[in-house]
Amino acid sequence: MSSCNNHLEALHDDHIASCVQCLEAGGEQKGLESEAVDAAAAAFAAMTPATQGAVVAALVRLMRPSQLRCLAATVARITRVDFVQITPISSLSPELSLRILQYLDAKSLCRAAQIARVWARLADDDLIWHRMCEQHIDKKCKTCGWGLPIIRNSGRRASPVPPAQQLAIPFTATNATTTETTTATISTKRKRLDSDPTDNLSSSSSNQISLSQLPSPIQFQPPTTIPKRRLWKNIYAERLIVERNWRKPQFRASRFVGHTDGIMSMQFNDCKQRFVTGGHDNIIRVWDSETNKCIKELTGHTQGVSGVQFDDQIIISCSLDRTVRIWSMKTFEMIRTFDNFRDGVVCLHYVDELLATGCADTTIRIINLNTGKFFHLRGHIDWVNKVQIYKKQYLFSCSDDHGVRMWDISTKTVVREFIGHHDQVQSLSISLPVPRSARASVESLGGSPKLVTGSTDKFVKIWDIETGKCLHTLYGHEDGVMCVASDTLRVVSGSHDNKVIVWDLESGKRIHSMEMERQSKINFTNSAGTNGGIINCVQLSDTKVLTGGEDGVIS
Repeated sequence: MSSCNNHLEALHDDHIASCVQCLEAGGEQKGLESEAVDAAAAAFAAMTPATQGAVVAALVRLMRPSQLRCLAATVARITRVDFVQITPISSLSPELSLRILQYLDAKSLCRAAQIARVWARLADDDLIWHRMCEQHIDKKCKTCGWGLPIIRNSGRRASPVPPAQQLAIPFTATNATTTETTTATISTKRKRLDSDPTDNLSSSSSNQISLSQLPSPIQFQPPTTIPKRRLWKNIYAERLIVERNWRKPQFRASRFVGHTDGIMSMQFNDCKQRFVTGGHDNIIRVWDSETNKCIKELTGHTQGVSGVQFDDQIIISCSLDRTVRIWSMKTFEMIRTFDNFRDGVVCLHYVDELLATGCADTTIRIINLNTGKFFHLRGHIDWVNKVQIYKKQYLFSCSDDHGVRMWDISTKTVVREFIGHHDQVQSLSISLPVPRSARASVESLGGSPKLVTGSTDKFVKIWDIETGKCLHTLYGHEDGVMCVASDTLRVVSGSHDNKVIVWDLESGKRIHSMEMERQSKINFTNSAGTNGGIINCVQLSDTKVLTGGEDGVIS
């Protein structure tokens, strides 16, 4: 073994050198006892495996550093495996090879792609990475425990997975007092309605355009150009970056101002790169989410715009001026006005031809946009703060009467009440699994749909829609919760305490909380004199969280 010193320089350049070369040339070297080496090798071969291990450990402790380096090179040469030569994957049919590789995780697939070209061709196959995306997108993977929702197109049609963007989570506002702020803001909602003049509102019962000219939300315009096909491996890599940003969290925050008074309502659509806001300044603003610039201001309402929703063709808005207006998304002209409400319209939600509105007179009105006919749902005894249509058959509503109800639209009756909040319920959101096939079961979609509610009792609650059972009560806000939004994985809530909290929908655990400085004065004075940092509305997509508050700032 002493002759190994002659090979030290070669070992640094070529790690496949071994002591075999020493043994072959060592017979002529002085001091090498060949018979002793042979006897030791024979004795080692006759030992049990346990004894052999003990002998090797003892010899390693006695070796010089140079001898250890030589031994390491020898072990590396002997144990090195040429997978390309000995594995049958290159000789198997592509179907069997892909079947084998489907059992690997993403990291192992990337490593396999570095072995050889034939491995790279198989490990990068779109079939394998499509399966990886299905395993994570819109639901949590059972193996690694992470997932990311697919971008939705206003609830109408699931869009292809777009390139992931850097996560943007909003600034939040400065601290406000708890009880005083809650009382002030609730009374502010009523003061804004009661103080504004409504007697002089012009009656617009004559429509600008007939119902037959109203574009149907069911229509879908096919794209004029065929989008470039993207590899599923690239999609998976981009979505993984976004998901890691959610967990860190790593985000880019931005703020932009357009409204001259508090923001009351908001809707965001990541696919169209648009969002629409309505405020106490009576103006609807359409924004470009890429540039954060207002591209259009829609005027016509005479009081605060309390609700907005849009799709490819229309924008529908409601206001405390007792009207609902429909606008063209292309020309931004007003198409129609519904003005026969007895009190301010607080919220709206529409799916296809069905439009639901919640009013300050405690009623819910269901309007058929194709025929103009409507009927009422009565049962709440205070303001209806939020409505949402579910499966075009049911409707959820929440009210200042502390109640959350599920209605059957066809029978006009209450199906279920969700009892648990002890103060006014300001907002609700439904988390809907996305069906991947007509035969998909509830379990394959990540469980039954869930209802999320937020109340001025400071709590966010998650309910099972099918049973009405409260699954989780989320504690974390120090003041009343004014708005909630959810997807299939996360819940976001905004509150009087100027905090935005992100929760895990399945476990109910808090992921992280943001509390940043929000300007309460931006060259205007709120008409009600309230704290400008209160968060009134929040919107959630897979890459962004948007908030709007009493300071008129979108963040």
